[in-house]
Amino acid sequence: MEVKRPVIDGFEVTSYNLDIGYWRKFAPLHQYIVKVFANDVDECQQIDLSADDLRRIATALRDGGLPDNEDCGGFFFGNPEFWDEDRAEGEKHAQVFDSAAEWVESNSWNSVTYQASW
Repeated sequence: MEVKRPVIDGFEVTSYNLDIGYWRKFAPLHQYIVKVFANDVDECQQIDLSADDLRRIATALRDGGLPDNEDCGGFFFGNPEFWDEDRAEGEKHAQVFDSAAEWVESNSWNSVTYQASW
């Protein structure tokens, strides 16, 4: 079976990177993802997330399941005032993760990777 791949600038496309979300200095979200899905190893590594993982993150955002502000911090992470603002928009953030989960399930080639960058 031959697979027809799109062509960009004369080259076949073998993968795409899409930005599904961006959270600047939302330490509680970052800490949650690292703790739950990367065995608490925080090296700015790529963390693969399944549809179930994405829904679990959405639930944590909706239900107050992120770490307390006191458990977050460090020079790169901003301050608790920002985090409280992000927490207040938990439903909006959760919808991004729910949409990503649906997208992952819509095609066996789709995948999501989380990575912090400083």
